[in-house]
Amino acid sequence: MQNTSDATTTLAKKISLEPNDSRRLAALVGPVDQNIKHLERRLGVSIRSRGNEFQLSGAPDVVQAAEALLHQLYRETVDGDVIEPDLVHLVLQQAGRDERVARGC
Repeated sequence: MQNTSDATTTLAKKISLEPNDSRRLAALVGPVDQNIKHLERRLGVSIRSRGNEFQLSGAPDVVQAAEALLHQLYRETVDGDVIEPDLVHLVLQQAGRDERVARGC
């Protein structure tokens, strides 16, 4: 489901992470939502979550990147792994987002 509030600059998108597993979701978002906040700061996107549903809003390319990164990080929780800030940082670097964010794109 996609909504656009300003078709040229802002995209709001709702995604669901499956399966709906509260243990895995807690590992993804991190203590006090630190992993989500890290993604928001680094990507310049807004992420709101309720259970396994996430609302992403920001520039269309950044929203798409955030969606892909959330899915990737969620897959990392399959074996019960906790998502540490270092892993979030590594995933962002591997996605090539750091340079683009630093340039203000």
